[in-house]
Amino acid sequence: MTAAKHTSPRDRSFRRSLLRNAAGGVGLVVLVAAIFGVLGMIGRDDPTLDIADGPEEPEEDVATEGAPVEEPAETPPEGPVEAPAEEEPEEPADEGPEEPAEEEPAEEEPAEEPEEEPSPPAIDPAEISVQVLDGYREDGGAAADAVFEQLEAAGYRIIARNPAIAYEVTTVLWTAGYEAEGRQVAEEIGAPEAREQPGNLSTSVNVHVVVGADRG
Repeated sequence: MTAAKHTSPRDRSFRRSLLRNAAGGVGLVVLVAAIFGVLGMIGRDDPTLDIADGPEEPEEDVATEGAPVEEPAETPPEGPVEAPAEEEPEEPADEGPEEPAEEEPAEEEPAEEPEEEPSPPAIDPAEISVQVLDGYREDGGAAADAVFEQLEAAGYRIIARNPAIAYEVTTVLWTAGYEAEGRQVAEEIGAPEAREQPGNLSTSVNVHVVVGADRG
């Protein structure tokens, strides 16, 4: 076995080798540091190289018990700030008593006029024979004479004028079959009563008029 040879401490080649190795290590460290520095700068400039580890949770501000919490200061608006215009107070409306609205009168519908019954056709007075009877002789026959003249002027055919028993109300009596003629005579003189004769008067006369005390 060959014995190991030891370098002499005075040999400078060993020191030079050691310095070269140390210098190479330092240079390697500097190179690696430079490479990481360049990569770091590139990562900051290029946002695509940022790798998010997940959403960052906002830090909760925990107020210390008893410590006043500072409120954020309001940022003053840019530019001159105009003072708000003072609003004039609205004057309350003078509400007086409300006057009731005048109701317009409803238009009254014209009342329907009752239909008049058609009156029977008038009979020619010259075809109606009449006898005038004086039932109120206290005036000397004046009332009977007035009725006589009225019917004669109207064109009725007067047959006779005779006295009769006393009547309070002027009455027209028609012979059977001559009701229309009797009612026409009663309307002519305004007699309040008209009916068929009892049969004790002449049947050859169509209508008998008994003048009563109401005409006196």
